[in-house]
Amino acid sequence: MGAADDFMTSFFKEYPQAQSGKLSMEELNALMTEYQRKINSSPLADFDGLSPEDMAGLLHAPFAPGGVLQFSKEMDDYVDQVPIFKLSELLINEIRNSDTLKLTTKGNLPVRVCELLYNQQLIKWEYMEFNKKIQEDEVPYLWPLKQYLLDEGIVKKRNNALSLTKHGEKLMGGHKTVRFITLLTYFTSRFHWGNFYGLQDGGKWGNLGWAYSLVLLSKYGSRSNTAVFYSFKLIRAFEKELWDVHQKDMTTKACDNHHRAYTVRFFECFANWFGLVSIEHTRDYRVPLSHQVKITKSSLFDHLFEVIKGY
Repeated sequence: MGAADDFMTSFFKEYPQAQSGKLSMEELNALMTEYQRKINSSPLADFDGLSPEDMAGLLHAPFAPGGVLQFSKEMDDYVDQVPIFKLSELLINEIRNSDTLKLTTKGNLPVRVCELLYNQQLIKWEYMEFNKKIQEDEVPYLWPLKQYLLDEGIVKKRNNALSLTKHGEKLMGGHKTVRFITLLTYFTSRFHWGNFYGLQDGGKWGNLGWAYSLVLLSKYGSRSNTAVFYSFKLIRAFEKELWDVHQKDMTTKACDNHHRAYTVRFFECFANWFGLVSIEHTRDYRVPLSHQVKITKSSLFDHLFEVIKGY
């Protein structure tokens, strides 16, 4: 049975008078519109209690007025604590103060600037203690940070050197929260998440439903949960085939690629770089890597975002 058949069956069950033959076309259309509205606003288990209307908002306009996810009213006082934002401000100022920042022959940030950013110790990652070279290719957040400035037109590259654009000067002269939202929007909407973790999925896993992941983190993040706990919720919401396979055989490894991509992309990169989570790596080699990652919401999270509508 297809989705249309399912809809009509449930519609006639809800409104048996629609089959009486006594209603006009206008009356039938009014009932169907009412029923569709009821469906769209009803909570679904697949969406962890959110409605299709709520989910559509999270996917297409995550911070729209009246939506589930909102910026906190006190965020202005806390954006300076966001690690990747602090580093972006530092890098922009370094470029502006240098007038033109000469790049290496490979087009990378000079080692001096890489060391300046790295030595802030704002972003940590697993196995960073084994990193011997402080350069753009070896520190995971440096190239994305440079690419953000270039893609957003905040800086321009000419003659293998970076300099601030007029747009960049204007942005730096404005409110810091605008710059934070610009940075957040870039990493959630423009930056290809395949750069976080290479997989033949077009960078989808982790990026798809990122705002929904924030809502889940708000709801469950006060206590420690594995990254897989969240990954399964995303699979249930957006990956029906994977979810069905998992339901049929919960010992299958069909979801492992999703778990790993989601863990690295959403938690170890995005959420970690924005200071939204605390990550604990356990050492239990009897289970896959993704099951060894424990996630707790950071105190900064609730100063930046809030979830409304009683979810």
